[in-house]
Amino acid sequence: MLLTEQASPYALYHCQQVSPQTIREIKQASEVVGCVLMQAWSVIRNLDEEALLYYGFPEESIRLVKYDALAPFCMRLDWCWNEQTGVKKVVETNSQTPSFWFECTVGNHRVAEHFGLRSPDVNAHDTLKFTLNQHIKRAAVFLDKPFEECEVVFTTLNNAEDLGTMQWLSSHVHRSTIMPLEFLRIQDGKCLFDQRTGKSIDILFMWYPLEWAIHDTDENGERLWPALEKLILERKVVIVNFGSAFALQPKSVFALIYDLGLDFFSGKDAETIFEYFPKTSLNKNDIRDSYFAKPILGREGEGGFAVNSGRITAKSTSNNPWYTEQAYVYQELLEFPKVEIVGQSMTAVWGAWLYNNGYDKFIAGGLGMRVSEGEITDNIAYWCPVGC
Repeated sequence: MLLTEQASPYALYHCQQVSPQTIREIKQASEVVGCVLMQAWSVIRNLDEEALLYYGFPEESIRLVKYDALAPFCMRLDWCWNEQTGVKKVVETNSQTPSFWFECTVGNHRVAEHFGLRSPDVNAHDTLKFTLNQHIKRAAVFLDKPFEECEVVFTTLNNAEDLGTMQWLSSHVHRSTIMPLEFLRIQDGKCLFDQRTGKSIDILFMWYPLEWAIHDTDENGERLWPALEKLILERKVVIVNFGSAFALQPKSVFALIYDLGLDFFSGKDAETIFEYFPKTSLNKNDIRDSYFAKPILGREGEGGFAVNSGRITAKSTSNNPWYTEQAYVYQELLEFPKVEIVGQSMTAVWGAWLYNNGYDKFIAGGLGMRVSEGEITDNIAYWCPVGC
């Protein structure tokens, strides 16, 4: 299973057998975590600019974060789910990434069948299809335009993984098209359109980090963000899972939840935070001398490092200055589970998808496992299919 022109394998020819109870527990835990995150989203939208800057939101993103009232559609939670030690903590939310989506929704089912095991979640695909179409229709209402008259487009970076995922995703929505990001154009502040066809776009499903978009320029060096932001604010286009999703993307959101305190949340949400959220802070002294540090706008493990009893014990293999020069967030150090695959011990991270059910409540979708030879899961980790 190789990506185009990729020398190292993306997935392992293996299917890790897990119990149906484990799958059920991870999904249930993900849903209650989703309730806390939806509450956090409401809080974030009402914070003032000074507070958002404190928690690491780029200044250029703030207006859209506070404006976008169309709630997030989906996210992938990453879990340290260690049944041997009893440590079951959600380590971060990834609400603006297309990665590890097909694998959790369809891939596990196909591989499990190949190895003579049962699918870990037979309803994952139907859940995605139903909620996606429901959310696209909500976007049309938000735009105040009949859905049948809306031009729906899916776009992302032009690479095998991201574009392939978007092609698969768009196949679930009737009358939608897909295009590489580089063909997206803005016309005189009036509309967003496809350069190839000239068609204007009403609803855009764009998997591209907002923190990158605010810095993009055209061929003349002019910043593109002001024009795009204007179109969104004037409701000339709706970008699904963009501003609202970015509100939950920074790793500092978990620090905000801890800063609000358990008394701020309802009894059930407070219990969820106590049980499933690791202690997280913008100040490493709050976590003492054992913690995991990661950039506030970190992705794929970039720039992360672990400190145990004051000593660095693990560092990411990827340390692009874009990430390492950011402010960091600090999280209590967790012991991730190990799985034995072909005689080799690997670190396992669970990913679990959540979808907006149409009433701004997150429901569980597919889930899956990534494994890495080192202690930090990054962009060279393997997909390890699972079955029951």
